[in-house]
Parts: sequence; C-alpha cells; structure tokens
Amino acid sequence: MPIFTILEKKQQNINTFSSFMIVTTFFFLWISVFFDVKAEAILAYFLIFTFGIFHGSNDLKLIQKSTSYTKSSFFLRALGSYLAVIALTVLFFSFVPSLALLFFVVASSYHFGEQHWASLKIKSVLVTAFYTFYGMVIFFLLFYVNEQEVTPIIEKITGVLMIEEYYLYILIGSFAGFIGIYLWWVYKKQIQVNIIKELFFLLVFFIVFKTASLLWAFSIYFVVWHSIPSLKDQIQYLYGSVNKATFLEYLKTSFLYWIISMAGLAVLYYFFQDNEGLFLSIMIYFLAAITFPHVLVMTRLNRT
Repeated sequence: MPIFTILEKKQQNINTFSSFMIVTTFFFLWISVFFDVKAEAILAYFLIFTFGIFHGSNDLKLIQKSTSYTKSSFFLRALGSYLAVIALTVLFFSFVPSLALLFFVVASSYHFGEQHWASLKIKSVLVTAFYTFYGMVIFFLLFYVNEQEVTPIIEKITGVLMIEEYYLYILIGSFAGFIGIYLWWVYKKQIQVNIIKELFFLLVFFIVFKTASLLWAFSIYFVVWHSIPSLKDQIQYLYGSVNKATFLEYLKTSFLYWIISMAGLAVLYYFFQDNEGLFLSIMIYFLAAITFPHVLVMTRLNRT
C-alpha cells in the first residue's frame, strides 16, 4: 500500500475519533441537565473509577512488552519499583503537601499534553515544556472557571489560600508558552498541525468547564479526552489492533490491579463518606499515587 494512502487513512481515523470525542463530550454535557448534583457526582465517579482507573491499570504489562522480558523475577522487580513510587508519593503528600500538589499538577499536565501530542513524534528540546504548557492550559482553564470549588480543596490540602487572579495568570502564561513554542516550531518547519482545530478543542473544553460542575467537567475531560484515547493507544501497542477481543484481553490483564485500587478507595470512602470535602482531598491523594508511576511508564513508552 502506498505511503500516502496509509497516511491518508490514518488521518481519516484520527478525524473520525476526534468527532467521536466531541459528540460524546456534548452528549455527557446534555444528559447532565437531567440529573441533580448528587446523581451527577455518582456518574462522574463511575466514569473516573472505570475508564479512568482502567487506563492506568496495565502498566506492568506495558513495561514487560517494552523491555521484552518475560521472567517472573523481572515482573516482581517491576512490581516492587511500581509500589515504591506509590509509597513515596503517599509520603510526599504526608510531609510536604503543597510541594506534592504542585508536582502532581505539573506531572499530570505533562502527561495530558504528552497523550494529546505524542503521536506527532516531534524531536525538540522543547517537547517537555510544550506538553506541560498544554496540560497546564487544561488544568488552569478548569481551575479558573471553577475557582469557588477549587480554592477550598487546595486550601484543605495545603493550607494555602489561592485567589482567582493566580489561576488566570498561570492560565495566560501557560497558553503563551504553548502558542510560543508552537509558532517557533512552525517557523523551524518542525510541526504541521491544524492549530484552528486545536483551539476549537480548547473552546469545547471551556464550554464544558464553564457549564458543568467541577467534578463532572473533570470527569468528561479525563475520561473522554485522555483515558479513552490512552486505552486505544495502549491496546494498539500491546496487541497490534483495537477490537472487541483485544479490548477484553486488556481488561483481563488489568483487572487485578483495578480491583486492588478500588478496594483501597472503598476503605477510604468508608471512613470519610460523611465529609465530602475531605474525601475529595483523599481522592486527589489516591489519583496522585497511581498517576506518578503511570506517567513514568507512558513517558518511557513514548520515548522508545
């Protein structure tokens, strides 16, 4: 098959998938008008704890695939390293919560940007900054339009009271960094991207973040625009194609880790269910603990 035909087919698949994400986004936004806040929160948690957690539940299999090692001793070493990163994350939040939260936001920003842009395979010393700036635009757009919900959570975790202007300044700075690097790459002929389409996506995110509650808005972005594309890429990498059979195989190999994660969260919910604000803080700790090792794994895969 000629290379141009392959590239054209790949671009058609990308456009189809982007259309699917936009339609799904507005569908989730539309159905929320039929739910009260409590029902909306339950649906948001369901999406996060299924698709959201599942997309990071097969990291050991990905490590094994990327290194071509099959020995059980390697699996045990990888598992030990993975658990060590989680334990260090918990200690990090326990002793220096302000710095830990900052690191979590920056690392997650990089991870969101990497997932969105890594398929371009850009070779530049500015790639890390580009990914991070893009992800921070997402985070601080969400924080800025939901400032009244976000600020109490940050204060509960860190003891620091943020003001609305801080979110806006970081948002503007991140957007300037993202656009600045993009324009530099255009000048150097290192990137070919429809920036109008990307800005349209950001407009879609703004509409979602402005319309929905904080939790529902985050779950829509996290699941539809990050977790599902990541699942698709991981299945393609592990099994060579994305279909019902490979999806079920992915679920089978990640199910144990998912069950362990859910059991840990269930224990936390049992103790903190009467304090929603505190439980949200605990959930952030939980997401951070499983995010850091996942970011390391996905960064390694994208570089290799």
